[in-house]
Amino acid sequence: MNLRDHATRVVVLRVLRDAVEAEYRAERCAVLDGLRAARAELALKSMRVTMPDDTPIATLTLIDPQPTVVVADEDAFTAWTAANHPGEVETLVRVRSAWQREFFARLACSGPVADPRTGEVVPGLTVAPAPEPRSFSLRPVPGGTERVARAWRTGEIDLRGLLALDGGET
Repeated sequence: MNLRDHATRVVVLRVLRDAVEAEYRAERCAVLDGLRAARAELALKSMRVTMPDDTPIATLTLIDPQPTVVVADEDAFTAWTAANHPGEVETLVRVRSAWQREFFARLACSGPVADPRTGEVVPGLTVAPAPEPRSFSLRPVPGGTERVARAWRTGEIDLRGLLALDGGET
């Protein structure tokens, strides 16, 4: 293969890669929307993905974010920390971020936020509800990747139908 052939391959592969990436992002958004709707309607969190002949190739699973403790009232939390953990308050009169992360990691994300050591409700903190899932995992089943590749090679998967390249006018 000469330089011209390599250059042509690079251009063609780049165009195909960009088209595949754009289609992938769009399909991923559509699947995420569909999984969210299925969760709301049917309490479905995962689904098995199959080839047209029902051969399993992957499992899609919504990734549920966890609720997190957040500072709802900075002044109240800072005052509580200064009174109960004075060494963890900076001279700027704010809670050290490293200690805050460590402290939050020990807190339960339900009900009123309480100090796990004393049980005292910590003023200025609240639990933020978990947001909607923003992603899902895709785990090929054993042999699933090979099955997709084989279906592509044999023409069972219509790549032209899956990936319609929109050519611009020149």
